[in-house]
Amino acid sequence: MNGIEAPSQVWVCPTEKSQGILGFVTAMTLAKRSLPYEVGFASCAFGLALYIRFLCDPILPPGFPFLTFFPAVLLTSAFASVRAGTVVAVASGLASRYFFIAPVASFGLSGASAVAMAFYTLVVMTEILLITAIKQTLLRLRASQQRSADLATSRELMFSELQHRVSNNLGTVAALLRLQASQTKDAEAKQVLSMAQVRIATISRLQRRLHSPNIQSVAVADFIRDMAADTIDAAGAGSNVSLQFNLVPVQVVHEKAIPLGLIVSELLMNAVEHSAGRDAESVVITISLSQHPREGGGNLVTLDVNDSGKGVPEGFDIETSKSLGISIARQFATQLSGKLSLFNAPDGGAIARLQFEN
Repeated sequence: MNGIEAPSQVWVCPTEKSQGILGFVTAMTLAKRSLPYEVGFASCAFGLALYIRFLCDPILPPGFPFLTFFPAVLLTSAFASVRAGTVVAVASGLASRYFFIAPVASFGLSGASAVAMAFYTLVVMTEILLITAIKQTLLRLRASQQRSADLATSRELMFSELQHRVSNNLGTVAALLRLQASQTKDAEAKQVLSMAQVRIATISRLQRRLHSPNIQSVAVADFIRDMAADTIDAAGAGSNVSLQFNLVPVQVVHEKAIPLGLIVSELLMNAVEHSAGRDAESVVITISLSQHPREGGGNLVTLDVNDSGKGVPEGFDIETSKSLGISIARQFATQLSGKLSLFNAPDGGAIARLQFEN
């Protein structure tokens, strides 16, 4: 690369970006520099150090011939190159001996001047070695972070591709079931195939919504709204179903979102099926979500699905119900360590209630 490398050309890892000025200094230290830049930086650093040393000479006590040259060597090694820093170190040592160490205007070494030069050499070598070690460490760290970022990107792509293929396969199975249902003359078998198709289509859509491996928690309110719309659409209930929501913001971990979504789907399909039948002119389903703190710690989440149907038959027992949808919802409620109940609402219709700890 010719010329000075622009800051936009310097690769900055995510941790460097988040560290402000420290990240900027790290990026500038690791940036590759052109030869003209190194020569220019070294010349400016040495010239400025020499100029300031001459300005300070009248006020400095004896014994500080290298005072302004140490920073010049350090900065050049860090922000230009170790090669340029070494050149500045040699030039600074010669200038210090010639101008500021007695006898001045001479490069000869006496006992005292030899000791001073030996001390200077030790210090600048230590500076250069430390800068070299720091640069090597930062380069290894940056390479490690880049490998980690590449692995994370590769993992996310592979995970997304896997989820995409799973969703596509489930969609294909749902389409086959729908085709088989359309060709089946037996009404009961046709209904069973149709419900199986709806469940598989719902799972497929759920997979697409929760496909990211980076999701740590899910906003339940938004998730339920989306899942409810998907379920009604997949069930083919049409415009005769009116959904109403009363949802408070609740966050659940990713692992709980999948069984929760499937429970919502099953309860909705059950509500559509039993709210005076699928062909009812108007079906109103209200979904409510609340969260309250428990005495022993944690929160209790309550999800209600209230339909406008005829309510629960007398003597109904959810534990012994043979409804496939209710059985599936109960199984997923167990995964949440929750409790599922079904009872009549005071103002008519049935309420399916799920409660679990969050």
